[in-house]
Amino acid sequence: MNILLENAIKYTPKEKKIAVKVYIKNKKICIDVKDEGVGIKEKDLPHIFERFYRADASHNRKVSGYGLGLSIAFKIVEKYHGQIRVESQVGKGSTFKIEFSSA
Repeated sequence: MNILLENAIKYTPKEKKIAVKVYIKNKKICIDVKDEGVGIKEKDLPHIFERFYRADASHNRKVSGYGLGLSIAFKIVEKYHGQIRVESQVGKGSTFKIEFSSA
């Protein structure tokens, strides 16, 4: 959660919103972290969970980082038998969705 929230804060302008939603769906515990930030280009989406990968937007905004956060988040979720995915639109923001089996 910390990694996803830190990224949302980094890439979302101060006047925009960040929301966290926790719920149960189809017997799975779900967590969504949604921001109204810069968004991620479609060409970058397949790579954002790779170590050291940084999308163009992160370089253009001069946001510090090494491209490790999302790969670490992916490994943590995977270790607990969960799944993480992202939906994003450039200029509209991103939603990171995590699901864990509740059984």
